[in-house]
Amino acid sequence: MLSGLWNLFIRALGTAVALWVVTLLIDGVSIATPDVILAGDGSYDRLLVFLGVAAVIVVLNMLVRPVLQVIGLPITLITLGLFALVINAAIFLLAEWISQALGLGLSIETFLDAFWGAIIMAIVNWLLGPLTGLLSSKR
Repeated sequence: MLSGLWNLFIRALGTAVALWVVTLLIDGVSIATPDVILAGDGSYDRLLVFLGVAAVIVVLNMLVRPVLQVIGLPITLITLGLFALVINAAIFLLAEWISQALGLGLSIETFLDAFWGAIIMAIVNWLLGPLTGLLSSKR
């Protein structure tokens, strides 16, 4: 049980880094900290918000993405896999909606921003994969 939570935390940490890169590269994607202080003196609130949004994305990728992939399988086959990029963008937009409901400040302006943001997140997570895999196997 503890190793499962550790793996979830490591995946959320890698996704938080990827999300940070997306906010740097895509103007239409931003994260705002809440008006209230989340912890301590508030100096780590931005990090906590990134981790919270990343946790939402990780959970959606674990629970919702497989369902959407099965439902979209015929279209994915017809488009030679390109529809998977649309599914990733939809998950990213769903993460925005849930994070807004939770009071976390993820904001995505357009579908195109979500599309490119999801691609960048996938690339950064792929690049971080060996490191997060190494950290996950340590526990």
